[in-house]
Amino acid sequence: MNHFKKQLANELVITLIIVGTLVGGIFFFKNSIDTYATSIALGRTRLVQLSSDILDLSNLQAQYSQAAQYLNAFNAVIPSYYNLINLNKDLQSLAAAQNLSYSFSFAGENPKTNNGFGSISFTLSVASPSFNNLLSFLNSLERFKYLTAIDGVGFNTQTDGTLTMAVRGRVFYK
Repeated sequence: MNHFKKQLANELVITLIIVGTLVGGIFFFKNSIDTYATSIALGRTRLVQLSSDILDLSNLQAQYSQAAQYLNAFNAVIPSYYNLINLNKDLQSLAAAQNLSYSFSFAGENPKTNNGFGSISFTLSVASPSFNNLLSFLNSLERFKYLTAIDGVGFNTQTDGTLTMAVRGRVFYK
């Protein structure tokens, strides 16, 4: 029996050493485990945020692709400031298409703002014996290739029966 007690004591000591080592390891590594757990939780939060950001970026790219087709039309309708150098000639060709006499002058400029457009004001005068030609010119001016605002239109009759139409307007630029 002595041998049995000795073997039991040895196994008990070994068990206590193993359990003590495990308990000591738990206390020793507790701070590291807490740090790793916190790091894992933050990593998961960042992963969720990055996934959301990737989805938002994907949606923005899809929207940009849809809007890109309208960008060329936008650039054609709203010219740059320097593309308006031929504005007088472009308007004169509209008047010539209706067989109208024509005069043009620039009336001022509103500089472009940070979030908007600039505009160049103009006045023009066209004359014709036919009222329909003047109205046709006004319609073509409304469909002008650049974004145009007509601020005022006035009609006068000359002594020789010629009708004169005075137009005040603005052409916008980017």
